[in-house]
Amino acid sequence: MKLTRGQALELHWQMWADMQKELGDNPSFGKRWEFKAKWCAEHFPGEEIVSNCFLCEYVNQNEYDCDSCPIKWDNDPVIDCCESGSVNYVNSPISKVLALPEREV
Repeated sequence: MKLTRGQALELHWQMWADMQKELGDNPSFGKRWEFKAKWCAEHFPGEEIVSNCFLCEYVNQNEYDCDSCPIKWDNDPVIDCCESGSVNYVNSPISKVLALPEREV
């Protein structure tokens, strides 16, 4: 699967919005990880998506590093990708993850 930046962003937002609808705004990390794996397998059977994350897949496909993530995480410059900072994918409310702005190109 080859993703454009725009596709990676749209799929990121779609998956996280679906997660929020199904699991609420603050599921555990384990539930998030399970949901992402299931969502990717259902929507893209047979595809391997880096960390079940379309942003990571996009960055990896283009041989960029985490500083090139299409989302501007609040720990910019990015250290430990999207796992640290006051808003992170591990334990922040999903509403805060969805509210993070797109990184300017």
